[in-house]
Amino acid sequence: MKYKKYEFPSFNVYTVKCDKFKSCHMEIIYRDNFNEEDFINRSLIGDIVTICSQKYPKPKDVVIKKEELYRTRFYGVTTRIGNGMMTNFIMNFINPNYALEKTFLEEVLKFPFEMLENPNICDDEFDSKVFNIIKNQYKDSIKAIKENPSKLAINRALTNMDPDSPSSYGLIKSEEQLNDITPKSLYKNYKKMIKESLCDIFIIGNLDMDKVAKIIEKNFHNRVIKTKKAKMYAENKMRRKVLEVSESSKFVQSNLINIFNLNDLTVRERNHVFPLFNYIFGNGTLNSKLCKYLREENSLCYSVGSMYLKYDKLLMVKTSLAKENVKLANKLIIKALKEMQKGDFTLEQLDDAKTGLLFGTKVSLDNPVSIIDNYVFNVYDNITLLEERPKAIKSVTKEEIVNLAKKIKLNTVYVLGEEEK
Repeated sequence: MKYKKYEFPSFNVYTVKCDKFKSCHMEIIYRDNFNEEDFINRSLIGDIVTICSQKYPKPKDVVIKKEELYRTRFYGVTTRIGNGMMTNFIMNFINPNYALEKTFLEEVLKFPFEMLENPNICDDEFDSKVFNIIKNQYKDSIKAIKENPSKLAINRALTNMDPDSPSSYGLIKSEEQLNDITPKSLYKNYKKMIKESLCDIFIIGNLDMDKVAKIIEKNFHNRVIKTKKAKMYAENKMRRKVLEVSESSKFVQSNLINIFNLNDLTVRERNHVFPLFNYIFGNGTLNSKLCKYLREENSLCYSVGSMYLKYDKLLMVKTSLAKENVKLANKLIIKALKEMQKGDFTLEQLDDAKTGLLFGTKVSLDNPVSIIDNYVFNVYDNITLLEERPKAIKSVTKEEIVNLAKKIKLNTVYVLGEEEK
């Protein structure tokens, strides 16, 4: 793989030339600091901009064009990452070597900018018919979350932990804001995104990247220079006393959520030590401590696992179980953490964790999306590149994991209880 950066006054293009894949992957990323009102607007923009434009006013017109471009895929995704948010306009297309037309590369690279820069606008507002389709889809998504006990429990746990933190934000919280958005107000937010958000472009494929950069410069008319910085990490309140919250629900099983603060982790701990800790603790195989204590030895739950919310500086343990098992499950989760803090795990377990993460790294190197994602966070947060990661993983010691475990402190215990009988 050959990496290269092309700097333009108002955006940068990051390229990864690679001959491993028959397709190419490009992401046009608008990023900013998190804002609740902007986030739900950006989510709608990510969808509405990718299904119609001035040149292709109906969704079926876009479908036909993508078919002409050898079934090119083009879609938008908005995500919150800690204190930041990104709207990614993503395009997957075949390597031009497999296209009959010699002009294919220019045609396919021109397409996303045509869509992005010339949305289907009339009288300073988005097409109302398409807008309503997208808005109703989001209403359905919110309804689906409310009907999913696991997702609802996570949402409610984070909200109770710190309702003012970006970490607590989810689609449910945006429901009231969604009702207030109109085609006109959405277009206003679209213009704000174009004018104010930082912008970068990442692309991977077996391409002449100098030519790619020239085509992008020709077709991308983003001429607004931004100098602000986007903050990646969210700050969540610490507690001297653990917050315990229990809420009832209509569901037939309970969901237990334990949220832990991660205090003052170093860069090495965030990037390389914590994934190994988490693999042994609760995110690896069925041999993890949480699986051993809660499932294998005590048969307390249907499922249990730990999630590393890196940019929220949090560790979350999610357990689905019967209501009468909550108290014991809590004790066993704390037992597992205390064992990690005391170094009560073997070097064999550490080696197994390293083997698992090394395999995951190898798999990621065979996926163009994973490679681009790695470069995105290398640029934005100095994440170690995949090809350099094995050395870092192998060098992590048991002592480092123990020292990291001592920085983990329980913040919130939340229970979404099962339906009363």
